[in-house]
Amino acid sequence: MMGIALSWVSVKGLAPEEILSRLELAQTDEERSYPFEGIVAHPLPQQAFLVAARGSEHRILAADSMARLSIGCQALSCDVEEHVGYAACALWRDGRQLWAVTYDSDDDPESVFYKGEVPGRLHELLATVEAMDSEHFEGHFHMDIPLILAKEYGGFRHDDDDAMFDAIPFAALKDLRGKTSWWKALWR
Repeated sequence: MMGIALSWVSVKGLAPEEILSRLELAQTDEERSYPFEGIVAHPLPQQAFLVAARGSEHRILAADSMARLSIGCQALSCDVEEHVGYAACALWRDGRQLWAVTYDSDDDPESVFYKGEVPGRLHELLATVEAMDSEHFEGHFHMDIPLILAKEYGGFRHDDDDAMFDAIPFAALKDLRGKTSWWKALWR
């Protein structure tokens, strides 16, 4: 099974420059189209701002990063690894995680796990989910639930077909942390 691996955050209530500063990222003069390599930014509707990184479990999604990022604003994180059947999203505000929703086909292909003060919408979605062996492709499946919530609360879904969104290229970003060799990390 092929698929994309992507980490992203959507932030509402904070200027893009401050978002990048808190994530230790910087603008470049380069643009990228989707699917992209590296890490990028893109404006979203309703004055939200997207930062996305190719690959799953990028450092922007780490708890310390999300806590710092969400001070004085709302930040939604989303992690997708399609080829292994994994999707997760979490809503953060003022330095703390309010809720998290995860689907992991390795743990249980017919369940969605959640914690915190989850929105009522989660239970609506769970009540209408299609069984894994369903051939009703117009419905949604367990893995879709974190992605649907990410779209509703963060304004982005990686597999949406949106011509207006796609017309604006992604801005390539530079990671100010740089790369550390694995052996240097051992000696810290």
